[in-house]
Amino acid sequence: MCVILLAAFALRLFRLGAASLWYDETVSVILAQKDLLALTQHTAGDIHPPFYYYLLHFWGRLAGWSEFAVAFLSLFFGVILIALVYRVARAWTFPSPVERGRGEGVGVIAAFLVAVSPYNLWYAQETRMYTLGATLGLASVYFFVRVIGRQSSVVSRQSTVRRDVIAYAIISALGLYTLYYFAFLIIFENLVALVWFIQKSKSRITNASRELRITNASRDLRVWISSQLATALLFAPWLPIAFRQATDPPVPPWRSLIALPTIFIESFSALAFGQSLDPAQTWLLLIVLAALIVFTIATDRATLSTYHLPITNALFLFAYTFIPLTLIAALSFWKPLYHVRYAFLYAPAFYILIARGIAQMRELKIDLRRYASSLMLGAVVFGAALFFSASNFWFEPRYAKDDLRGAMQYLAARWRPGDAVLINAGYTYTAFEYYFDQPIAARGRLTNLATTPSRDGAIVLQTGSIGGGASLGWGDPASDFYATTADETRAALDRVFAAHPRVWMVRLYDTVVDPDGIIRDYLATRGRIIDDQGFAGESYTRVQGYITSRDGLVALPTRATRRDILIGNRIALIGFEPATAPIRAGQSLDLVLYWQAREPVNLDLHLYVGVFDTNNKPIAMRDELPIGNALGTSRWTPGEILRHPIRVRVPASLAPGNYSVRVALYNPRTNEMLDAAPGEWIADTGQIDLTPVQIEK
Repeated sequence: MCVILLAAFALRLFRLGAASLWYDETVSVILAQKDLLALTQHTAGDIHPPFYYYLLHFWGRLAGWSEFAVAFLSLFFGVILIALVYRVARAWTFPSPVERGRGEGVGVIAAFLVAVSPYNLWYAQETRMYTLGATLGLASVYFFVRVIGRQSSVVSRQSTVRRDVIAYAIISALGLYTLYYFAFLIIFENLVALVWFIQKSKSRITNASRELRITNASRDLRVWISSQLATALLFAPWLPIAFRQATDPPVPPWRSLIALPTIFIESFSALAFGQSLDPAQTWLLLIVLAALIVFTIATDRATLSTYHLPITNALFLFAYTFIPLTLIAALSFWKPLYHVRYAFLYAPAFYILIARGIAQMRELKIDLRRYASSLMLGAVVFGAALFFSASNFWFEPRYAKDDLRGAMQYLAARWRPGDAVLINAGYTYTAFEYYFDQPIAARGRLTNLATTPSRDGAIVLQTGSIGGGASLGWGDPASDFYATTADETRAALDRVFAAHPRVWMVRLYDTVVDPDGIIRDYLATRGRIIDDQGFAGESYTRVQGYITSRDGLVALPTRATRRDILIGNRIALIGFEPATAPIRAGQSLDLVLYWQAREPVNLDLHLYVGVFDTNNKPIAMRDELPIGNALGTSRWTPGEILRHPIRVRVPASLAPGNYSVRVALYNPRTNEMLDAAPGEWIADTGQIDLTPVQIEK
């Protein structure tokens, strides 16, 4: 068993933190970084309870906030889950001393299945509450069995029953504080308890009086009710918040109704082979697994005789996983609740069920040696499916997390002072906070934030849910989501376009908060796109940049310094600003270049910018497309003047003194620099000596 745990740990450690955090994960981190009071207040206005965020808060303060560190908490509970599956499978299978070895075997098989499960790998590397929820769920059901079963055991002591009730109540309450979907597991437990009490009431008890029978039934029922009341009492402080979140969510609806067959096929496939393998590719293997489950239930005679609970068999394990899923599917007709990730909460029993089926097959009076080659081939095929699913999870772009790290780094590299940035209030700001490493001068709602350009940082405007319900965000001015109208949004964008020369938009779930494309249409018709870059992930994240005027400049601004240098006989650098640029070491050098195409250009040239010392040695440099990838030099209209802000990071170790900035255009296909007409501002290298720079302490 130790070997399985070590191998599972190594498997989960592989590429941990290598991928970007996706939106939900950045929510986890941003919430966990708050103080406990602010964290609690924020989660009270969100859709998930706070317990996982509390744990991540303390873990992050200890281990740091890198992608690796924050995901390690999920890995930890993912490994704990394997150990718990082993312990529970062993306890629930052939528990008598004579058959203990058989129970040990089922425990080892179940633990191995969880260890190599791509479904478990997925959530053991995700900075969310799912491995914690599944661990608490299995522990809750484990103590549920003990509470129900030990009541009828003649060897049970009252103190033991009381201890199990307390453990059950605490764990179940923590489960509810972790994920509201835990409630479906508690409903399952109560259904099982109801069946068990009915079964007991109908059973014949020999050598016992009617009075004793009634007394025992009454005692058993009181114990169970007390366990439920204790759980409810522990969760009572949060219950009003949970009820409001469930009945009147403060977020816009983002799920749609999914057909019942799709729910069960998708969930079954994920349980078996993970989310990174298409069920259509493994349908034959899924049929084999389904047949194994039917066989296991049909032939299972094992009971938890130690606890006198005959319903805890293969059918119980099947119901553990699929009754909560059925409840979710049924309630989805009222309000869509299903996502394949939530099936993970009920997954542990699935692997114990499969392990019991394998164990029961071994006990058939069949000479398995006659089928050794077929069994070996089957094991290889199933192993290959698991391997390809895990490989897809780690390496296949189709199953990659949304690359929000790449998107925000792309934005940070192209944002310039004076630009405005539009982000979705609810669906983007956490990723922006976590990954955007440039200074922020102001951030607030698009509809009420003054849009004054700043050289000290970005102006970040959070867009609202256009046409959203009046109760969205519960009217809280600090809510992640807020309702607005199309007219309010257009009026706010008018102010932004009047104040800022360029606007950037991070598109993520914008079809949820702007289903009619009001903002997209405004930017496309009122602005001129200069940059457009997509990023990996199922949400199709995009970063787009716009000039806030569709017409180019007709003259060089009076504040700019004129140069009018022709490059490659087709493009002219006609000026720049400011004329001089004193900055401190470690800061960024910001300049604005003004370009004019004199003749059409048939490719997108690249710009080289360098800061040189007095010995003509480059000490800082940058390479980029002028204007942007959607408005490269091949798209410039001859005669129009285009504004191009540039930024170069100056090393903090740079000694104070006099330096110079040089620029050049070059052909990216050949890396050859375009010639500039000889003149006063042309360096020996052919580069344009733009302006002196004074580096200060």
